[in-house]
Amino acid sequence: MPKTVKAKPKTYPKKKFTKTNAKTPVQPVNITKSKFYWIALSIVTVVCIVILGVTTNIPIQQTALIIVTVLSVLGLAGYIRVKPSNLTIKSRATYLFVGATVIGYGVWAIIMILLAVTGLGAQVANPLGNQRFIISSQIILMVMGAFVGDFLSKNITFHSFAGKIKDKLP
Repeated sequence: MPKTVKAKPKTYPKKKFTKTNAKTPVQPVNITKSKFYWIALSIVTVVCIVILGVTTNIPIQQTALIIVTVLSVLGLAGYIRVKPSNLTIKSRATYLFVGATVIGYGVWAIIMILLAVTGLGAQVANPLGNQRFIISSQIILMVMGAFVGDFLSKNITFHSFAGKIKDKLP
C-alpha cells in the first residue's frame, strides 16, 4: 500500500501593519458646525414667531422686536459655533463675557439714560411695550458687546495693551 502524504496546512505570510491598514475612528457628523443648520434654524424660528404673533394678536412692532432679539442670540451662538478661533475656550469665553457685560451693558445703560433725559424713552417704549423694550434692547446690546469682545480677541494690538494692564494688576 502506498503511503499517503499528509497535506500540510497552507501558511500565509503574516500581514505587516502599515499606516494604510490602520483604522481611524470615524468622527460623528456635527450638524451645528454647518451654516445651513443655523440658517434653517433662523428661518424656522422667524416663521414660528410670526405665526405665534398672528394667532395671539401681538402687534407687529412687538413681534418684530421679539424676532430681532431671538435672532441676535441665535446669531451669536451660530457665530461662536461656526467661526473658528485660535484662542482657548476659556480665553474666548472671557472676551465674550467682558464684551457683553462691560461694552454691551455700558452702551445699553448710556442709551437708557439718554432716552430718559431727552424724554424719548416713553415715545420709543410705549408702542413696543415698556418691559419688553427694556429686556430686548438689553439682550441685543449685550450680544453686540459680545461680538465686539470677540473682535477684540482677534486684534493683536489689543492683546499687547491688555497684557500691559494685566502685568500692572496685583
